[in-house]
Amino acid sequence: MTAMKEAAEKAAVEFEGRAAELDSTGEFPHENYAFLRQVGYLRGPVPTELGGLGATLEETVRAQRILAASCASTALSVNMHLFQVGAASEGWRRDGANEPALRRVVDDGIVLASTGAEAIVAGEWDTPTTADPDGDGYRLSGRKYFCSQAPAMDVVRVNARDTQTGEILVIAVPASADGVTVDPTWDTMGMRATASHDLVLDNVLVQASAVGARLPAAGPAWDPAFARAIRWFLTLVSGVYVGIADRAREEALVTMGQGSYTRAPALTHEVVGLMEAAHFRASAAVAVGAARIAGDDDMVSGMVTAILTKEEATSAAAEVVDRAVTLAGGRSYFRRSTLERLVRDMHAARFHPPSAPVSHQMIGIHRAGVGA
Repeated sequence: MTAMKEAAEKAAVEFEGRAAELDSTGEFPHENYAFLRQVGYLRGPVPTELGGLGATLEETVRAQRILAASCASTALSVNMHLFQVGAASEGWRRDGANEPALRRVVDDGIVLASTGAEAIVAGEWDTPTTADPDGDGYRLSGRKYFCSQAPAMDVVRVNARDTQTGEILVIAVPASADGVTVDPTWDTMGMRATASHDLVLDNVLVQASAVGARLPAAGPAWDPAFARAIRWFLTLVSGVYVGIADRAREEALVTMGQGSYTRAPALTHEVVGLMEAAHFRASAAVAVGAARIAGDDDMVSGMVTAILTKEEATSAAAEVVDRAVTLAGGRSYFRRSTLERLVRDMHAARFHPPSAPVSHQMIGIHRAGVGA
């Protein structure tokens, strides 16, 4: 058993009893994050040489599946930290980059947030957030949405347009900086405890050293610096939703036959078979995708595989949840049902960019060898 998996299993046991209440109140799981920090989960992908658990992409995906089956909101929230830590750790292994940030994750236990929910498309895209040059730095202004784990973040990475060059800058902003505020807008049908509030940047001053990447205005999504992070992001996201499918399958097999109606056993067996087939596809998609990405040194190619992994894994995972509801019957419609929560959480899968149909367009462009 890897250290990351062991940490996930400990956390899953701890979180199980709180998931329903967190979903009901929409409160951020501060207690869960304290436990994740205690068992080393927040430093999971950091190399062991720097004090982390040394988890690979594949190991981190498996851990996220375990966590999501217990509390999907916590798993999705911490996903936004882990993908950045994982991508930074790859950079360190490659050429020693990012060591100060990784040491802060280990030594100070900082939490990294991200606000990448822009209108990402295959070609040129922009962000309404601006970065105005100011001496040896920038002034940032704009509003971001879907800033998961906002109440726990210490540093948040944002995309902003350099008003002088037109480049898309990826900038690390301290959550405590003057002009940074969180607007508590998160009141949603699912993933309610992620606290993915709006982030408001009002003339926030950052130093030039805070810029982690400069992406070209024409086709920033094809830049290797962008692709490296997206590889980790979408692969780990896939693990979260397959984890939801894992739990839905388990719930269905326990509760079938206890619903509001009955059916011929042969029909029940068919639905079980269809659910099993969908679960197999979801599990295979995330496992094969993670393995291919881990073995691909081409960042853009790996990103495209991650996009494909997310689309296929989440599509199959959603089918698992749907079949589980059919098996469980009317009891799954009650708020007290775990399946009812899983159904709502599953809907969030479609909102992680790039989403369909853009995701399929990007896969097609790259595979056809055009513009990538």
